[in-house]
Amino acid sequence: MKSIFNILIASILVISCGENDDTLENPKPIEKVVYDFQYKNYLVKSVVLYKAPTAQPSHPNESYLSKYWEFYQEPIWNKISVDIKNNSIKLIAGSSADAEYKITLSKDSVFIIRNGEPEYIGMFNKTESSFTLKRALRYVKKMPRNNSTAFFLSQNNTFGTFEYQSVFGHSAFNNPSEMTETGDEVLWGNIEYNYLLTQ
Repeated sequence: MKSIFNILIASILVISCGENDDTLENPKPIEKVVYDFQYKNYLVKSVVLYKAPTAQPSHPNESYLSKYWEFYQEPIWNKISVDIKNNSIKLIAGSSADAEYKITLSKDSVFIIRNGEPEYIGMFNKTESSFTLKRALRYVKKMPRNNSTAFFLSQNNTFGTFEYQSVFGHSAFNNPSEMTETGDEVLWGNIEYNYLLTQ
């Protein structure tokens, strides 16, 4: 009886040791948690212009942007580091322009947390080991109306993208039909800066 009991215990030990050997032979790969990217190139995705008095959309070529955004062809940050374990991103210029933000990820979309609010910044593609930083320009000029309103000019570069709905109704004009004075102008451009993994 003791010999059957000993055989059963020996069999259990052999089987359990055999399973452990398999784990040692085929360890799980360690998932990368910090991704370092280097700037590769840029792509102008869209340029949209409305000018009074017709206020119809036009799509000037890329060079038109240089009147409003002189250095759009080069990003401020030549390196980006994404730490998915600590939910952070570092934008690295090697100067006072360096910035670090907490982030949230939604599929491939990356949102920085600024003033407690998520702000879309770009796309992080783990499969292709790439990062696309999205930047946008918005320029709005509103001429005075019958000496009752002052001249208005606003220009900003920001993360993310602009489109009709995020410009009209969120600037000096609610829609293009309000652009009645010669000199009224609304312009926006969207640029993607592409980064590749350095390691």
